[in-house]
Amino acid sequence: MQPPTVERVVETALDRDVRSCEPAGAGRMAETYLLTLAGPPGRVVCKFGGSSVRTREVVEPPVVRLVDRTTDLPVPTVLETGRLPEAGRQWAVYEFRDGTTPTPFDRLGLPVREALLRDVGSALARLHATHQFEQAGGLGRAGDDLRICTPRGLHVPGKARELLQRMPGRRWTDPQPVLTHGDLYPGNLLVEDGELTALLDWGNAHVTTAGYALARAELRFVDWFRPGREERASLRAALRAGYRRHRALPRDYPRLATLHKTLWLVQSGERHLRHTLTSRGRRQLLDHARSVFTSLRG
Repeated sequence: MQPPTVERVVETALDRDVRSCEPAGAGRMAETYLLTLAGPPGRVVCKFGGSSVRTREVVEPPVVRLVDRTTDLPVPTVLETGRLPEAGRQWAVYEFRDGTTPTPFDRLGLPVREALLRDVGSALARLHATHQFEQAGGLGRAGDDLRICTPRGLHVPGKARELLQRMPGRRWTDPQPVLTHGDLYPGNLLVEDGELTALLDWGNAHVTTAGYALARAELRFVDWFRPGREERASLRAALRAGYRRHRALPRDYPRLATLHKTLWLVQSGERHLRHTLTSRGRRQLLDHARSVFTSLRG
C-alpha cells in the first residue's frame, strides 16, 4: 500500500488532513500505518486487511467494537471502517493508544513481568466471563456482525476433546467455549508506567475453551522464554492469580495445561506451513521472523 492511498482513505473517512504517515513496525500480518492528523484526534492507526488465520475473514473491527462495548478492557476504539473499491481490501482506522511494547519480555525485571502477567490473566478472565457460547470455532462476518464458523486447518479444541476422551479415567471438564484474543503475547501489548494501556491485534480472535486460551497465554508469556524453575513457577502463579480475580480457573487446568500447550504448538506449526504455500504468506512470515529477531536482540 502506498502512503498516498493510506492518506486518501483516512482523510476521506475522518475529514482531516494527514500531516504524516509511516508504516508500523515490521512483523504485523496486516499492513499497518501510524498517521498524524491536522486536527483531533491527532494520531490514529490505519490497518488494511489482516484476515483471520482460521477463517480468512477480516474480523478485527467488529470484534474490537464488541469488546469495547461489553467490557472495560483497554482496546483501541474503532473510528471508521470501509473497503477499497479498486482492490476490494478492507480497512479500519483505530484510536491511537499511548504506550510501548514490553519487549524483550524476558529482560524485564521479574516483579514487572509478574505484574503484567496478573493484568493479562485478569483481562483474559474478564473476556471469558463476559462472552460464552455453546460451540467453539473461528469467527466470520455476517454483515456488520460476527458469526461462529468452522475454522480452516486443524481445529485444536476439537482435537483436544478427542484426545482427552481417549485417556483412561479422564473426561472433558472444560466444555463451555469462550471468546478469546487468539494472539496474546508481549508483542501485542502496550504498557505505560507499568500499566497495561492496550490489547492490540484482535484479528485472530475466536471461540475456544478457557483452558486452551489460558494455556496458550502461559506458553507465550512464560515457557517461550525458558526461565528457571522457580521463576517459571512464580510467573505462572501470577498469570493464574490474575485470572482468578474475575473467574475460577478451568477445572483440572493445572493437570491439562501441558496438553493444551502441545496442541497449540501443533496448530501453530500447521498454520505456518499453510503460510508458506503463498508468496504473500512467505513474505509475512519473513517479516515476522525479522521482527522477532530484532526484539530478541533488544
